[in-house]
Amino acid sequence: MKAYRFFILTGSALTALLSFAMSASAQMTKESVLKDIRNTAGIYSVYPDVACMQTPAPDGYEPFYISHFGRHGSRWHTSYRTYERPLGRLRQGHEEGKLTPVGEEVYAIVKLLADDARGRYGELSPRGVREHRHIAERMYLSFPEVFSTAHGRVCRVEALSSTVVRCVLSMAASNERLKELNPEIRIDRTSTQGMMETVFGRKECYSLTEELSARKSRLYRENCNPDRLLASLFTDYGFIPEKDRWEMLHDLYMLASGCMDVDYLGVDLFRYLTEDESFAVWEVKNTMMYLQSGPSEEFGARALSDAKPTLRHIVSEADRAISKGDISATLRYGHDQNLVPLAALMGIEGCNIVDADGKDLYESWCDFLVTPMAANIQLIFFRSGSSDKILVKILHNEKEVGIEGEEPVLFPYYDWEDLRCRFLSAAGKN
Repeated sequence: MKAYRFFILTGSALTALLSFAMSASAQMTKESVLKDIRNTAGIYSVYPDVACMQTPAPDGYEPFYISHFGRHGSRWHTSYRTYERPLGRLRQGHEEGKLTPVGEEVYAIVKLLADDARGRYGELSPRGVREHRHIAERMYLSFPEVFSTAHGRVCRVEALSSTVVRCVLSMAASNERLKELNPEIRIDRTSTQGMMETVFGRKECYSLTEELSARKSRLYRENCNPDRLLASLFTDYGFIPEKDRWEMLHDLYMLASGCMDVDYLGVDLFRYLTEDESFAVWEVKNTMMYLQSGPSEEFGARALSDAKPTLRHIVSEADRAISKGDISATLRYGHDQNLVPLAALMGIEGCNIVDADGKDLYESWCDFLVTPMAANIQLIFFRSGSSDKILVKILHNEKEVGIEGEEPVLFPYYDWEDLRCRFLSAAGKN
């Protein structure tokens, strides 16, 4: 019997590792989410180093091609308002002598975060670079046959990125690590506006974001109470208009979530929020991500249509790799709004939950499990010299996963022809 392959990278926080080990299909409770308050960072959660175990392939089968889609790595927040709006209110409180001692502490941290982010909004952070380097290294070590150039074998990788700089730099970090591990790998890189709709379409996501704007504001106001937080920060917060007070809770939540992405600063704002406050903001954000990009009963048909071109591209490039053998890996780098509908459209268990009413959605669908920073989907293709059958297994955030409604040959290995037919049907091309 073949041995299991283990690859462990050191330096990850134990709590983050245990949290990340939960499957996207795991049944969640509020208590399980709050076992690590950093879970409530949601889509801003960092991607920890993980211990990977690969189930041995059936006898005679070896990997020959990898098809990958990855979200960009950890980053600074995309909007200056995320930093400057809370900073402005805290600065006013400071100048008018209306900050409590706790408020002065928070003001100093927010000023540090705002100063650090200025001119870097939305860019890849050093943590994001490390995440993609480590993911690439584990891919290389887990499937060395794919990246081998022994005995004159040519290993050619095609890397494609969204034109957004944080995605381009994520691609660069991953590619650089592969080239360090094997300088003979040939990598062709592409990042053009012309291929954005094909591989990184977000038309419906943008449309739904606008349509759901009023609902999002209503949910924040209904579910998030800022009174305790404001009283802890200000001796008098009457200068903040009542209609805007919930924003202070939202903004500090956002900055607390982003602290992990710039971990070199060594600061933490979650300790100034209660568990209930963090959970309340995250629950709204989790719901909105699901409605805008996920498989909801209400909007799922529209949201998932954004991923159809990507899924067709996955199939066409796999067909090419199988028939021509001129490519070893296709590595794509995009965004959370790309990965969420793709995972659902593919039928990855835990990512394709159809929720009818949205009540306690987190019990079945959690954004921090589906798409943390640097989230990824990998399809690993295997062939045997004694069979024409191509096998494929799918990794979601480097964990072996099942495909809803499909019977594996031997879990986690599926017959590619079965998945190919399913994917083309889902993508609207039979």
